This record gives sequence, C-alpha cells and structure tokens, in this order.
Amino acid sequence: MPIAILANRLRSLAADARLGFRMLARRWHRIDRATRARIEFGAIASLLPLSAAIAAIAAAPAALGLDDGLQPRPIVEAVATPSIVEQVEELLQGQDSFVREARVERGDTLATLLERLEVRDSAALAFLRNDPAARPLVRLNPGRFLQANANAAGELNWLKVYLGGDADAMPGTTRILTVQRAGDGFQVAEADVALERRVELRTGEVRVSLFGATDEAGVPDSVAQQMVDALESEVDFHRDLRRGDSFRVIYEALYASGEYVRPGRLLAVEFVNAGMRVDAYWHDDGSKSGSFFALDGRSTKRGFLRSPLEYTRVSSGFSASRTHPVFGYDAAHRGVDYSAPMGTKIRSVAGGTVKFAGWMTGYGNVVEIQHDAKHSTLYAHLQKIGPEVRPGARIGQGDLVGTVGMTGWTTGPHLHFELKKNGSQVNPLTAVLPGADPLPTEQLAAFRAAAAPLREQLALLERVTVAQSAAR
Repeated sequence: MPIAILANRLRSLAADARLGFRMLARRWHRIDRATRARIEFGAIASLLPLSAAIAAIAAAPAALGLDDGLQPRPIVEAVATPSIVEQVEELLQGQDSFVREARVERGDTLATLLERLEVRDSAALAFLRNDPAARPLVRLNPGRFLQANANAAGELNWLKVYLGGDADAMPGTTRILTVQRAGDGFQVAEADVALERRVELRTGEVRVSLFGATDEAGVPDSVAQQMVDALESEVDFHRDLRRGDSFRVIYEALYASGEYVRPGRLLAVEFVNAGMRVDAYWHDDGSKSGSFFALDGRSTKRGFLRSPLEYTRVSSGFSASRTHPVFGYDAAHRGVDYSAPMGTKIRSVAGGTVKFAGWMTGYGNVVEIQHDAKHSTLYAHLQKIGPEVRPGARIGQGDLVGTVGMTGWTTGPHLHFELKKNGSQVNPLTAVLPGADPLPTEQLAAFRAAAAPLREQLALLERVTVAQSAAR
C-alpha cells in the first residue's frame, strides 16, 4: 500500500478516535473512581493479547532459524480490530445511571434539590410540582434525606424520599416515598420499610492525601471528616500528614430493605502518624451528638476546631503586612483566607454566643462569636448569614454560621477568618487553643466497657491487614 494512502488512513482513524473520545468524556467524568479503575484495568487487559501476539510475530523469524539474509519486504494489511473508543464504549455499557444523595437544606426548592442531585429533567420537575401524590415533596422539612437515580443525560429514573424518622436515630421504621419513571410518565408509591444499622470496618494507607486514601478504602467523605474532627487534638492533618500513614475506622451505615442509604456516625478510629499511634472512641456523654475520647478519658477533640470549613486550602495567610488585593496598598492581614466555592457551608469552630451578625464596611456580611472570656472568632465576606444566627443567640461547635461569598472588599469567593484573644487578632493556624473537657470520672467505667469490643475489632483489622500485606 502506498505510504501516502496509509498516512491518510491513519489520519482518518485519528480523527475518528478524537471525536469518539470527546463523546465519551462527558460520561467518563461522572463515573466513580473505583469503577474507573476497573474499566482502565479491563481496557489494558484487553490489549495485552494483541501486544503479545505482535511481539511473538516480530521474534518468530530469528527463533525459527528463518533469517536467510534476504531483504525484508514490508506488507501492510488492514486488520479489523476494535478501537480503544469501541472497547471503552463496550465497558461503559451498564454504567448509564448514577445514584446521588442529598439532604434538604433550609430554603431549598424542588429545583435546587434536583440540581444538587444532578437531575436535569423538566418533565420530572413538572410532575413533582403538580401531581397531588407527589405533594409531600413540596413540603419537605430541612434534614430529610433523598436519593435519585438518573441517567447520563440527567433524566430521572427514580427518586426516593425518606419521610419518617431521622437517619441518625436508632433503627426503626420509616416511610419512603418513591417516584418511579413509568413509560412516558411517572408514578408515585409510599411504603413503610425497616431501617437497619450495620457496622462497617475499613482500613487504608495515605499515599497522596488523606481524602484520596479514604476514597480508595471506600470510606464515605462524611466519615472521613468525622475522623479528622475526632483526632484534631492528636494529629494536625494540615501539617503533620505523611506518606505511609495508615488508619482503621469503624462506623455505622444505614440500610433500608437491604439497600444502602447513607453513612452514620463514626464509632472508632485508629491512626498511625509518623509511627505514632493514636485512637479515639465515640461515647454518648449526654451532649447533643456525643464526643470522642481516648481510653484514659481524655477528649481527642479540640475545644476549638482548626478550620471553619471542611475542605479548604489556605489562600492568604496571617501576616503583619501584605498587598491589599483590591486597593494595592500594604496592610496587615490579621486572619486567614480560605478559598472555597460560593455557597460552601461555614461552621463555628467552637460553642459560644453570637456577638455581631450583619454588614460591616470592607468585610461585607460578618458574624462574630464570643466563645469565652478570652476568645472570639470573626467570619467575613459571607454570601448569607445562617438563619438562626443573630446577636445573642447561642451556637454550638460545628453549627452553621453562613455560607462562603464575596461581599465587601474582595476579588473572589472566600472566607476571611479571624481569631481574637483578649480582643487582639492572633494567628489561627498556630495559636494555642483551649482543650475540650475530659470525660467525667463517673462515666469512665461505662465508656471503657463500650469501647472494649471496638478496640478488639480494630486489633483484628490490623492483623488482617498485616497478613494480607505479607501474602502479596
């Protein structure tokens, strides 16, 4: 075959491949990491026989003693082998629907809920708004849990809403409303189902980041965040994390009719940081959501959380002088700026009383909280202030303060966070902060008895991990 014709054919194949990959790209990014890994392995494995055959053919003349000194003559023949695009397309079959989860937040509408669930289906939205059987969806209270199954185009297959009971409560019976696609329309059904709480055990090793490791181990993000919060006084996850650090966790998972619903609370965590082992166990100490303690009764949570946001990076640190991003002059920056998407939730780093909630020149929407006689915190540039946040209101650690915005003098969405001690700003990243109260002595015996089986499970999990590593 002439070289020019072969070159044109190769260019045509390359163009077809680029078009195919562009069509697949929109579907590929919606698939979870574990499924991607299986697909990548399958695609590579499917190419191995072909590559081995090519290598064998190339080596055959010498191996069979057929190298007689004759000049080789190239022969080009088209072989009908499936393209990479076709192979990936075949592997993607059956991955056309995705399940998303969300909780109803204050101020949510059906449209905003479906958007968070990645459902882009005008027919489904119209049905939910107008059908009498779907009316409970219009009056959902904040905190209700929803699941949606939609295809790659965002068309709704089914929607489940858990109407009765709280997913954090003890197992019982809850009422589920299901909206199911039926032909060209939808139908609604309600049923009572039993809630079942199961215990999950996971282990992992940090290779790049903590949340990358928990994702690889199959630990839900909410449990990973509880792990960080539970060990904040033991490990500085912002600065002390090391490659090779490992963890073991035990947490609750909620199921309904045998189907996974959502993760629950973290029960126990063991973390090895730079060779040092720390652990924490959940205990119902009579507070709103319980607390985490070491076996000696010492609280493993800080009295003050290090970060007011869950997933952030520091974009501008505490300094005596910096160039102002808006006006260009040098000025002291008495806080830390956390870059985050607009609308990201902001949590109070400690319990206290709201001192100020409103507009402040330069800072935009601001909340200031007085925590004790010495310490207060300030949260600036908020998009919205929390509905329950007003001067004089009590607020707990981790409660909603507001959402990230860009009000006031700012060039982009972020949270400006200040920590004050005796009225003066101090560096939130390095300040020595008060610790949480230890477990009362009268509760210590009951706590240790409840923690004993969890400790045995963590030890068993470690032995299994060691045995698996030795077998590799």
